[in-house]
Amino acid sequence: MKNVALALFALLGGAMAAGPAQAQSVSLDCGGSDLCFVTVQGIAYDTIAWSFDKQGTDAIFPRNCTNLDWCDFHCPKRPGSIAATVRLVASNQIVASATTQAACTKEPL
Repeated sequence: MKNVALALFALLGGAMAAGPAQAQSVSLDCGGSDLCFVTVQGIAYDTIAWSFDKQGTDAIFPRNCTNLDWCDFHCPKRPGSIAATVRLVASNQIVASATTQAACTKEPL
């Protein structure tokens, strides 16, 4: 009986030590113009990979945004809406992604 009580105590103690569950999410915010931010919660990843669909604009990306939590751009002659996608990669596998539309302008609004 003593062994059963110890086993039950160990089992319950382990469950209590685990703590609350953590939400896992990735969100992409391109709410202004010419800039997007990614927010990651509870997801393990090696790489942040960005991609954009210019959708007829002349979008220019002044830097390589790989592994940055933000990416900037502008459209000097043909402004419009572009599609921004961010992918979180772990061990060469996509573990999470998010896509949204972004305003691409001549100068940030």
